[in-house]
Amino acid sequence: MRAFYGRSSWFGTLLGEDPLAGEGIRFTCMVELAESAGELLLTSNDPNEQPFIDCRYLEASRDRERLPERESFNDIVDEVISPVESDLATDDTLDQWLLENVWIGQHLSGTCKIGPDSDPMAVVDQFGRASGISGLWVADASIMPDVIRANTNCTAIMIGERVADWIFNE
Repeated sequence: MRAFYGRSSWFGTLLGEDPLAGEGIRFTCMVELAESAGELLLTSNDPNEQPFIDCRYLEASRDRERLPERESFNDIVDEVISPVESDLATDDTLDQWLLENVWIGQHLSGTCKIGPDSDPMAVVDQFGRASGISGLWVADASIMPDVIRANTNCTAIMIGERVADWIFNE
């Protein structure tokens, strides 16, 4: 069995053809409840301008320590395509490989802080109402204070349903 550790977006792009065509296994490892925290900053008052996003992947040393911790698949894997031996040679080379191959899993959250009007960093109140903009509500994963340890879809739907109830009953 051949194994490839990394992002699924690589297949058919960075490596050319799918390295596991016909036979193989793909592994993706993730850090749940990461300690590293990113930053999102508005670059202008123009809503068409893209914000500045710095995910700060693996900035916390504990995240870099935890990510390589996994179950061994050596008993079923005959060949590893990536990472290569030189990537695993030292902690530093492994850290470099991890930083080059880390990805977000499309589960960003926590970009709209919940808090009272007295908190200058708060974007919404406890009901999802946007601060200072009448009639605007936020009802998605951006109001979750932390990334959850699961797919965000069900939680985002629940948030949307709950905020919809509050809007309907207001």
